[in-house]
Amino acid sequence: MNDKRVNQYLILPEAGQRKDTKLAVEYDEKQIAEYVADGYVIVNQADFNKLIGNADGEYLIADDGTVYPKPAPTDAELLASAKPAKIAELKAERDSREVEPIEYADNLYDYDDKARERINAAIIALDVQTAQTKAVASIDWTTADNADVKVTADDLRCVIASVAQRSNALHIAYREAKDNVETATTVADVEAVTLSL
Repeated sequence: MNDKRVNQYLILPEAGQRKDTKLAVEYDEKQIAEYVADGYVIVNQADFNKLIGNADGEYLIADDGTVYPKPAPTDAELLASAKPAKIAELKAERDSREVEPIEYADNLYDYDDKARERINAAIIALDVQTAQTKAVASIDWTTADNADVKVTADDLRCVIASVAQRSNALHIAYREAKDNVETATTVADVEAVTLSL
C-alpha cells in the first residue's frame, strides 16, 4: 500500500472520458511512473468525484489531467440529436395512427392486430357462405363505437380499402415530415415539424 497516494486515482483519459481508472494507493511509485508514462494522469478525490457525477454538473478530463466542466452542447450537436429523435417520434405517431379505428359507412371499425384477424376471417367465412347459398351473406358486427351493424364481405373489404388509403396518406405525410426534419437547420425548425394529413 502506497500511503502517499491515499485518495488519489490513476486515470487514463480518452476523448474527455475515463478510459480506465485505478486506485493509486495500490501501486508503488515505480508502477505509478510507468502508468503516467503510458498516458495515465493522477487525479485527487475532489476531481474524481466530479468525474463520477458527485458534483454539480458534468465534467470531462483533459489528457493532461485537468478536470473541467462539460461545455454546453453546440447548436450543431443539439440539431444532430434532435433530428433522429424527431424522426422516431413521427414514425411512432404514424404507426399509432395506422391502427386507430377507421370510419366506413358512418361507423367506426377497429383495426388493430386482433381486429384485422377477425375481419380477414369474417371475409373468408362470408365468401364461403355466399358461394354456398348463392346469396350475399351478412353477419352482425360490433363496431369500435359499440354499434351493431350487418356487414357483408364487401363491406369488410371496403373497411380494409379505407385503411389502405389512410395508411398510404400517413406514409406520404411521414416521408414529407421526415424530409422537413432532415433539411431543418435549427432545433426549433425540427420541433415545429408535424405529421399532417
